Amino acid sequence: MLLTFEGFFKGGHFVADSPIQIPEGRKTIVTVLDEKADESAEEARQSKLWDEIFEEIRNCDEVLLGEPERIHLRTPEEIDVL
Repeated sequence: MLLTFEGFFKGGHFVADSPIQIPEGRKTIVTVLDEKADESAEEARQSKLWDEIFEEIRNCDEVLLGEPERIHLRTPEEIDVL
């Protein structure tokens, strides 16, 4: 049987998100998540996706007709008014 508990370390002790009870003498494995590594992996994945998008744009031979339309991006103040 595998039990999983989420929480954090504070002052060198594990603080669970909810009350837990581990049976006495039970073999225990502690896994510490490296959130920075997870963030770096996600950033690398997103960077790769953007590179693929830009490569597709560079390789596109579609002819665009007309003039591009101007767009208006709202300011934070305009968004707050909504």
